[in-house]
Amino acid sequence: DSTVRALVAKREQARFSRDFDAADRLREQLAKLGVTLDDQAKTWRAADGRSGSITQVNVSEIHAQKAAKSGAASLDDAEINRLVREREQARYTNDYKTADRLRDYLERHGVSLDVKEAKWLAADGRWGQIPPVNISAAHAQKAARAGAPRLSDDEVQRILVQREQARARRDYKTADVLRDQLEKHGVYLDSKENKWQGPDGASGAIGVLPETQAEAASKGSLASPPSLAAFSILWREVLHRLLEEGEEGEEGEEGE
Repeated sequence: DSTVRALVAKREQARFSRDFDAADRLREQLAKLGVTLDDQAKTWRAADGRSGSITQVNVSEIHAQKAAKSGAASLDDAEINRLVREREQARYTNDYKTADRLRDYLERHGVSLDVKEAKWLAADGRWGQIPPVNISAAHAQKAARAGAPRLSDDEVQRILVQREQARARRDYKTADVLRDQLEKHGVYLDSKENKWQGPDGASGAIGVLPETQAEAASKGSLASPPSLAAFSILWREVLHRLLEEGEEGEEGEEGE
């Protein structure tokens, strides 16, 4: 069956490309194997009773193979997987314009997508799975494409600490609000890798609270970390006090 199915698929691709001479040659080749085709019913039948359906053409595969034959530059697996993930995330948020742009880019580099089989296929035989969508990444990347204001690493870390504190005290509503706040600024969380990823390539680990802090947070006795503005004010006060003490010391030495 595999030989027959492959020939049938090639004929459908030839017909789609309007290469009718090639389609006719493939039909004759199938006939020599005792296989007849019914294009209206979309089925094939062999003389020994075997039969099957004529599957619909994978348009993506045709475009990818055409690009590969014209000498298109190939992509490495890491780049393909990144683009495939981004496309799935764009589709999840109904951003079909971005999804189509990413699919077209993959096809121009000889990579086709098979949504039914949930896999990608390169013209040189490499293939991989289309992974499930990271919902947090989907929302964050949509916000980033819309031009959301970006957070500094310090701001990201502050929100992450607050979120971990909320989770430690089982305040999941607050934890979700904080996660949403990050996503609105283009930052998403990868719980499997235990890291956060920003829109400009910045990333970092999602810190785990020390046991004592986690215990305090669970009891509601751990205060939220000071904001960056509050920390700056406190630091200025410390510097001012140190300078005053230094001046007093110099005056004492002159008196002696």
